[in-house]
Amino acid sequence: MRALLFLALISIVSCTSPTGKDTENEPKIENVSVEPKAIAGGEQCYLFIAVKDTYALKLNIIDNTVKGTAVYKNYEKDSSHGAVEGEVDGDIIHLWYSFQSEGMNSVRELYFKKNGDQLTTGIAEEQVKGDSAYVPDKNSVKYSGPVYAEGDCNSVPVLK
Repeated sequence: MRALLFLALISIVSCTSPTGKDTENEPKIENVSVEPKAIAGGEQCYLFIAVKDTYALKLNIIDNTVKGTAVYKNYEKDSSHGAVEGEVDGDIIHLWYSFQSEGMNSVRELYFKKNGDQLTTGIAEEQVKGDSAYVPDKNSVKYSGPVYAEGDCNSVPVLK
């Protein structure tokens, strides 16, 4: 009798799901790998405004190549402007900013992460060699800096 009760119990348990519900008609859930969305091409402008400081990027993206201009207009501090060149990798924009500030030419490595119609600035420890500031470990970049909003390139006075 115990053997029959044991077999009946095993049959009941094996015919139900762990929650006790019939799973035959439930949708199956599979692991899906999500790739970052590619950044759309063409001319794009982004602005960050904080009190009296204005930062602007005008980017032209063709395939994975980026060229454009950047302006960092600071109130009561040194401002800068110059050209940017770089590449797009998924939702990351990696740029080299060649700029003039106070009559000196310099180069700085920049990272941005695209999220909808915004760019979040990548922050990382930099090293300086000659006139260039660069990020020695791109994996250390944290996207927690100023957030630029997409805007109309014609309405950005510092880029004209």
